[in-house]
Amino acid sequence: MLERSGFMPINYLKKESYTGSFQGMRYKMIKAAAGEGEEERTVLRVFHWPEPYGFDATKEEDKSWMDTSFDEAGILEGIRWLNQAYEEKYR
Repeated sequence: MLERSGFMPINYLKKESYTGSFQGMRYKMIKAAAGEGEEERTVLRVFHWPEPYGFDATKEEDKSWMDTSFDEAGILEGIRWLNQAYEEKYR
């Protein structure tokens, strides 16, 4: 299982994306914009996809993603989502 201690803090994610892998599953966390116009907001976008390829070399249809709040709670929600995806698709 993925744990919070293995992920970067929100201050890191403000400037850089974070990628990793876990037993056949690759993942990525990035700062992103969601919505349009006045409703646009900053979110934490979390992706997962199967190994062996990196993000750019993987077909879009093989990637799954979700948006969450861009804060510590969002990181924790993203990790829970990744663990659930691992259990359902990669185990």
